[in-house]
Amino acid sequence: MEEHDLIASAWTWAGAAPLTDRVRAVADAGFVGLALSLDDLHEVRATTGFARLRRVLDDAGIIWVQLGTLDHWWHGGAGPVDAEAHRGVVLEAAATLRAGQVVARADATVPGTTPAAMTACWDQLAAQADSVGAQLVLEPEPWSNLPTVERASRFVAGGHPNGALLVDTVHALRGGSTLASLRQGIDPTRLAAVELSDGLLHTAVGMTLAEEAREARHVPGRGAWDLVGFIRTMRALGHDGPWGVEVRTPAYRALPLADALRTAAAATRAVLDAADAQGTAAAPAMPTTPAPTSAVDFGHRGEAPALPLPPFPVWSGRHGGPAALPVDGTGPVTPA
Repeated sequence: MEEHDLIASAWTWAGAAPLTDRVRAVADAGFVGLALSLDDLHEVRATTGFARLRRVLDDAGIIWVQLGTLDHWWHGGAGPVDAEAHRGVVLEAAATLRAGQVVARADATVPGTTPAAMTACWDQLAAQADSVGAQLVLEPEPWSNLPTVERASRFVAGGHPNGALLVDTVHALRGGSTLASLRQGIDPTRLAAVELSDGLLHTAVGMTLAEEAREARHVPGRGAWDLVGFIRTMRALGHDGPWGVEVRTPAYRALPLADALRTAAAATRAVLDAADAQGTAAAPAMPTTPAPTSAVDFGHRGEAPALPLPPFPVWSGRHGGPAALPVDGTGPVTPA
């Protein structure tokens, strides 16, 4: 089986312990990367400084670093004061920490702005990230003005070359994507990051999609989603980088941090190993009904047409072929 590099998302290793202790817990669990939240970055700048944190990361063996998530970047210098402070601390940290990626989200305000009106600010932010050695990645969310992975892919493909796409399992599924629509709608040259979570068949009654993303991200392999098929699809699109792990449930947060991190890492590696197994069918089985056309919205007015379906590579050895099953989730559910 292939050795898999894992990145602990900010939520996956959040806690009340000192940052240095939490970094060591991440490394001890087998992660080789982590995502630093804006709160962590502001705390570090106000206390120990980023140079000291970089030494801590080096000592722990942390290689991959993500920063964010940036919001309100589409206002340029006319946005909220804290948005400019966040941008400043992220760019400063990226330069010193040698961060590989800066994560940004789309506009979730109401009535919000249009993607077309965000293009110039996106290009500016991508250029600023490039100047400090980091790649800018967009994480689309179903409740934002770029609600689907496919539409977000078209947005970044039309912009600055340093802008790329982050595909999050929860956001892709709840945005209406299927494995087929992801293969067809993602520009492989802009796919830069993937985050894995598991989830329930349906969003719980009374819970919004945003609340589900914050409170019901289950340990990979312990939910109802076809993560094996999703992983194979991302690999078919050319993703060969580390895999983000984003887990957040009440049960997970109740565990001691070291135990929680070891559980998340081991479970994620088991799913990745299952995806490695050549000829193994994706499990659990998924229905073949595609998502509604309106959910994926390939032909949205004023945007470029959907990208042609990229050919699947011929895999050999440890990799199996991509599953042709949608990520719309059925099957047994095991609580996290």
